[in-house]
Amino acid sequence: MLVVDQDDVSNRDRAIIDDVLKGDSLPNGRYRFVYNELAHKLNNYIRKYGSLSSARDLADAEYVIFFNVVEFRRVLNAIYPYGELFVIVKGSPQESKPPRIVWRARKMMFAADAVGDLVKALKALRGEM
Repeated sequence: MLVVDQDDVSNRDRAIIDDVLKGDSLPNGRYRFVYNELAHKLNNYIRKYGSLSSARDLADAEYVIFFNVVEFRRVLNAIYPYGELFVIVKGSPQESKPPRIVWRARKMMFAADAVGDLVKALKALRGEM
């Protein structure tokens, strides 16, 4: 029987948040492909609905969209990133709100599918269906 301690779950979230907020904001190497794919879909959403905008620097962002690449899978002789997508709100030191994960993909999936789910959730939340 597997017993999951609540602190373990929050520690996992804390580790993800720390990696994202302290990491390099410019992806390099094979991860650039992943973020270009995510950016393409999100930019299409921004152009169509105009309800989001992008930030140039991590310091200017209110929240961060992070895809944690677990592996690259080969399907029909093409390579696709596979992993988890998170939306992290940076928090507010003035209001003593720590950074937290406010949305995550329902399961591990291909990057394009995960960002598609995020766009669907944004449309539903903002009434843009």
